[in-house]
Amino acid sequence: MNTVDHPDHIAQGHALNSLSQPVEVMRGRHGQEPLFGPLPGARHGSVVAYEFELPDSFEPWPGRTLIERTFVLLDLGVSFANPCWARHVKPDGTVVDRGPEGSDTWYVDLVTVEQHGDSYVIRDLYIDVMVPMDGRHYRMLDLDEFADAIDDGSLSMEQATDALRRWQRFLDRHLHAEPAPVGNWTDFPPAATLPLLELRQFDNPVRWPG
Repeated sequence: MNTVDHPDHIAQGHALNSLSQPVEVMRGRHGQEPLFGPLPGARHGSVVAYEFELPDSFEPWPGRTLIERTFVLLDLGVSFANPCWARHVKPDGTVVDRGPEGSDTWYVDLVTVEQHGDSYVIRDLYIDVMVPMDGRHYRMLDLDEFADAIDDGSLSMEQATDALRRWQRFLDRHLHAEPAPVGNWTDFPPAATLPLLELRQFDNPVRWPG
């Protein structure tokens, strides 16, 4: 479940620096330790963004760097990123090629969020969706892992029902608000992320250990 403080409304028209609050983020998977971080980030309203640097085993898309910025909708407990990399060579030599996905496909993750002052703990909660921006339909992933976590007791029924309700709210608000499928996403990437998308690099990058 999410435990996040919601700030008072911030009026529009102020400079980005006055609107954006520096934060730190720790990230990981549900029920697993240790966490990765602390990672530099910023909060604007009900959105947190943070970033890290991928190692040289990743090859970025043309014109991009290996700095990955991830956004978190605090009210829904959903995180998402447009991956900066096109190709990855694993330690065993296996190559992961994201060419067929395209450079403008976003990965969205169901997460839990814990807030401790200006620090946030973000944990992946299995379910993902790939959202392309070129007219293709989205691709849902890892529902079986979510079900397995319920079966083995690592995810309680209370956590599972809360997560599924939040996930449906995300789908309804940001991908398909209408009863029937439509040609465009309702609000994706969410407009609320734009101020954080436009910010310069947050701080000295922390390198992913992979």
